[in-house]
Formats: sequence, structure tokens, C-alpha cells
Amino acid sequence: MSGNVTIKQQQVINYITNLIEEKNLSMGEKIDTEVNIAKILDVTRTTVREATRHLLDEGLVYRVRKSGLHVGSSERNINLTGKFNVISHFDYQAKKQGYKGSRKVLSASIVPVPNEQIANSLGLKRTDFVYKIVRLMFFDDIPVSIEFTLIPTNLFNQFEFSQLEISKFGYIEEMTGKKVKKRIQNIMAINIDDEKVETSLNVDKNKALLKLEEITYLEDDTPCEHNVSYIKAEYHPIQNIIERRL
Repeated sequence: MSGNVTIKQQQVINYITNLIEEKNLSMGEKIDTEVNIAKILDVTRTTVREATRHLLDEGLVYRVRKSGLHVGSSERNINLTGKFNVISHFDYQAKKQGYKGSRKVLSASIVPVPNEQIANSLGLKRTDFVYKIVRLMFFDDIPVSIEFTLIPTNLFNQFEFSQLEISKFGYIEEMTGKKVKKRIQNIMAINIDDEKVETSLNVDKNKALLKLEEITYLEDDTPCEHNVSYIKAEYHPIQNIIERRL
């Protein structure tokens, strides 16, 4: 959890997340009011409000006026300007669907910046170098997405690629000493025609997949990653909640 979280706030966070899992609540279902949660846990409403702010930032809950907290989207990929938390929504989504999420680094190398567009997006020169990492993401033993990631070499003195099988953003934060601030993402549906992707995901040629392209920024607005992912749509539900302000 990013930021300073008190013991009582963590108690609220654990209570809400456990409640969602134990009752297997679906997106949009009501959780409870902040007043009731405060009474149940014997904490102040301010404590509940501060705790739920972290879950709101993650997109795991949302508030409805006069109704309380509801289960939100476990993915923030459709939010181009929303806040980002290093906690993995991939793992949350896997667990929500009854799987265990895991990652495997297929290849890792140091290469020149591929093209001018990527150089500009990462604030690099064409003569600069990047780490090129290919990761395969699994729900249990089912390959659900493949990532092609470029990270500027000037961010690190060394790079342990095996750490990317645990947490990519957690490792970036650890190595840079800076928090990840935001991710700007674009998603589109495509019919894949790439043998490496087809083989890795075990799909047929021209299979419909989601393509996600994103740039990730640190807290000082330094771009730290360019990533392209190809995702099996059936394992990546997207929900957008639009609420009119009354």
C-alpha cells in the first residue's frame, strides 16, 4: 500500500478486502457504509475514510451517495489519468477469478532504442539503450498475456531480471528509490498475426486479442517504461463506471 498507512487504517483495508473475497462480491455490489464499518471495527469514521481512500485509488471500491461503498473494477487500465498503485491488479484479477497469478521472463537483453517514437516517449536519444524484456503472464498454468517491455538503462546501475517474475513496478521503485506516479494507457482490439504471440499464448492466427500500450512515469515525471501487452480478452474484463454528479 502506497503512502503512510496506520495500523487502524490497515485494519479497515484488510476488513474490506477480506469481505469482498469471503462473500465473493461482484463488481457493483454494495459492501457497506463507512459509518457501519467504523462501528464494527470500533474506529473513527475518519479512519475509515482515509483507509478507503487507498482502495478508491486502486479502483477496488467506489462510493455511491447515500448508499456507501461498492465493489469497483479490479483493473484501472481504462483510466488514462487515474492514480496508480504498485499493488498488482494482475494478481488481484487472477484471485478474483479463482486462479493464482504468475509471471515468467522469456527473454531479456540490452538493445538500442528501437525507433524515434519510443525514444521520444521515454525521453531518450536514438543512441541510448534500453532493457528489452518479454514476460509471459499466467493464471495458474494458462498463459493469458504477453508483455514486451522497454526500460531505459540509465535508470539502473544493474538489473536483476528474475525480480520481474515477482513485481515489475515494485522492483523499479526499489531500484530507483522513487514511486511510480502514473500510467498512460491505450487499449484496442486486434486480430493477432504474430507467430511469437500466437505460440506463447497458445492461440490461433487472427485470434481477437486486446492490445495495451502504455508509458509509465515516476513521481518526478521521468518515464520509466514503454510496454506493449497482448491479452486474452476473456481473462481481462473491463468495466467503466460512469456516475453523474447530482
